[in-house]
Amino acid sequence: MRNLIKKLRVFIFTLIAIRRLGAYKVKPRVSGFTLLTKKTFIGRNVNFNGFRIYGEGRVDIGDNFHSGSGCKIITQVHNYKGNALPYDDTYIIKNVKIGDNVWFGMDVTILSNCEIGEGAIVQAGSVIVSDIPKCSIAGGNPAKVFAMRDIEHYEVLKIKGQFH
Repeated sequence: MRNLIKKLRVFIFTLIAIRRLGAYKVKPRVSGFTLLTKKTFIGRNVNFNGFRIYGEGRVDIGDNFHSGSGCKIITQVHNYKGNALPYDDTYIIKNVKIGDNVWFGMDVTILSNCEIGEGAIVQAGSVIVSDIPKCSIAGGNPAKVFAMRDIEHYEVLKIKGQFH
């Protein structure tokens, strides 16, 4: 019974997510409540465990992406340069790009105009405010790179097609 309930939840969460997506190469696996936008474009083998995208900016997510629960991307901010204080009724819209083979821990927040490089790992609870290079391991608030993947090992697994 428990397994049936889990499968039903995944089915419902996936259905909700794909109805709101801009486009996908292969239907994602969605294991937690996820809200995407029509300006979200995803690759193959994408796994959301509770993910939300806010704003009107474009979000591109590569192949083999995995996220912990509670992750979010914010693609717009109030226009603080406008005609009112502290901000006016317009928004500054920016995009986010996430490369292939990226993994987010739980409760990661990505702010607009960031690019997460291929193979990057983002530690749970991190707030990304600037670009994260390829194969970096980053964490904190604001997130900083504190380690690198073994790139030779990464490339061997990639060539062999060893994806989770």
